[in-house]
Amino acid sequence: MNMAAGNALGYEAAPAFSAPLRFFLTAPLFGVLAGVLLLVMPELLESRWTPGALALTHLVTVGFMLTVMLGAMFQILPVVAGAPIPATTVVATIVHLLMSAGAVALVWGLGAPAPDVLVIAVWLLGAGCAVFFVAAAIALLRVPITQATPRDMRFALIGLGIAILLGLTLAMIIARGLALPLVPLLKLHVGWAWLGGVGMLLGATAWIVVPMFQITPPYPAALTRYWAFATFTTLLIWSATVMYELTSIEFVIVIALVALAGAFIGNTLALQRRSRKSIPDITQRAFQLGLGSLIAGLICILVSYHSDSPLWPVLSGVLILHGGFISVMLGMLYKIVPFLAWLHLTQAGVRAPNMKKLQPDAPVRKQLIAHAITLAALIVATLGVSAWAGRIAGMLMTIEFAWLLNNMINVIRAYRRAGSA
Repeated sequence: MNMAAGNALGYEAAPAFSAPLRFFLTAPLFGVLAGVLLLVMPELLESRWTPGALALTHLVTVGFMLTVMLGAMFQILPVVAGAPIPATTVVATIVHLLMSAGAVALVWGLGAPAPDVLVIAVWLLGAGCAVFFVAAAIALLRVPITQATPRDMRFALIGLGIAILLGLTLAMIIARGLALPLVPLLKLHVGWAWLGGVGMLLGATAWIVVPMFQITPPYPAALTRYWAFATFTTLLIWSATVMYELTSIEFVIVIALVALAGAFIGNTLALQRRSRKSIPDITQRAFQLGLGSLIAGLICILVSYHSDSPLWPVLSGVLILHGGFISVMLGMLYKIVPFLAWLHLTQAGVRAPNMKKLQPDAPVRKQLIAHAITLAALIVATLGVSAWAGRIAGMLMTIEFAWLLNNMINVIRAYRRAGSA
């Protein structure tokens, strides 16, 4: 079975459908809440420092993105990396409850603001992350480092762990006034979360998933061998320049990080152009939208180093989070959920319907169009055209995530109908 031993996925090691599914069905609810919050308070896109803006950001990052990533890792670690998590269903249940409650408490504590609630959030999120990372570490330590994906998954989990520890520390600074440097730690938190956690997890997964599901040639051997290590090492050097306030050197290192991210993005887009699919499918288009948005967001980061305008950091956040990572996650969810439904029906000895019947293209296409329109509306709102632009973006975001949830629920309904037939 071991994925590390070859290029076939170890489907027989897949956990119970409920393990990742509970995360996937919970995540869009946080996206809906983010849309409602922006609809009520359209001024939140004017600055990233207000309590409301922090609440909005963490509804997206912790509520939606981290929830999706945790659910995906319960599936990816055993199937793609050959590292089954021990007691998967029990661990998934505990992690899901702690992280969901912690995300709610975090958003409440940041937005109100409510320091005591923020402390509760730290304990809940800290406990949930501890349970997951210990279980994931046990799983990965059992797997020999012979392939890029299990090796780079280690880097991604370490990077994500660093980002979470920094985030919990920042929450305690806000809640209890810890005598630690807020601004440098905040910068490190964002950098490690975006590139050290989400970025490297995307890379580790893409080495296998992009060639297999998008029918492309494999990634260049040099990229899969050195990219994660080079990115992790450069992030460590960048962290030192931030803490020691070596501003001029920091910008040079940031350029190196942008170049590393660009190498992954450029190679992925080049491989997609060489796909053996005659017409790119809908989810591949979502992937391309995400990668293009990441490029635009990285450019905004470079501009922000030479501009005092609050526009560039907010715009980079919109492009990287909603346009970049969420676009890619949507593309993956629309592949993963119907495939898992088909897989578990097949493993149960049921004649599973075609995946296109479990999840037809039409509702997926419409939801992804809504996602792209929402991204455009968020960019317009960030530019400060009018308060109504923010309200419209909030309304569209609410619709977008509710639609995503509805599409996934419809897959589950089709799964249950097939199972009971």
